[in-house]
Amino acid sequence: MELVSLILLITLFLCIGSFSSVVIYRLILIEFSNTNINLFKPRSHCPKCKKNISLIHLIPLVGYLLQQGKCIYCKAKISYKYPLHELIHAAAGLFIYFYFGINFTSFLIYILFSIFYILFECDLQKLFLPFYLNCLITIIGFLTAFNSNIFHIESLNIFNITQFELSIYGFIVGYFILWFINIIYKFFKKRDGIGGGDFLLLGGIGSLVGPFILPPIIFIGSISTLILGLIYKLNLNNELPLGSGLIIGLFIYLLARFFELSLFGLVL
Repeated sequence: MELVSLILLITLFLCIGSFSSVVIYRLILIEFSNTNINLFKPRSHCPKCKKNISLIHLIPLVGYLLQQGKCIYCKAKISYKYPLHELIHAAAGLFIYFYFGINFTSFLIYILFSIFYILFECDLQKLFLPFYLNCLITIIGFLTAFNSNIFHIESLNIFNITQFELSIYGFIVGYFILWFINIIYKFFKKRDGIGGGDFLLLGGIGSLVGPFILPPIIFIGSISTLILGLIYKLNLNNELPLGSGLIIGLFIYLLARFFELSLFGLVL
């Protein structure tokens, strides 16, 4: 690949990562504060002094380095997560490009990665899983299941059913398994233990991978949730970011499948 083309591709992924930072920040702000802000207005500004950020300082990575991680007006610290989001998106985009090339499948994979990344951060920060992003995952799962050449859903060669049927069953199993667990928890504790956003998220994951791979994803996701709780020093007796843990479980499964590793007795 020519150097110029590579630089342009990296720049594109960095810009998408920068936009994901805006989406994460503003979705949380819209949900938890009384404000007129939306995803596009007002223009980017310092949350402390409210001064607009100049165009040169909006350039991914470059803007952060030029400001030395601080607002040039009030010297408030800029979160390291902004350049981190950009670098992660660039790394993921390059991985997808070099292994899958430029095609419709690569485009869908990167879109799904971006959606899951935003959901991961929203849940980790505020236990918030935007409904429409959850729904979008399910819609993509159902639509791509019409063409088994896009994402192949594992059937374990047990039943002679179509990819679309597997996608539907995956959504139903994913959604209702957490719903059922929550019903049992609520019966004994008199309060919800799992949020509705988690039901829909696991349903969306099920629509992508089918029902048979959900058990290892749930197992890894549960362990990942506990680890996140310990890392971020959360009270393990209170609410934990289960959605973020499930997303980690999904990515571990996908990486194991991609590299043909054995996971819980399954050769993926």
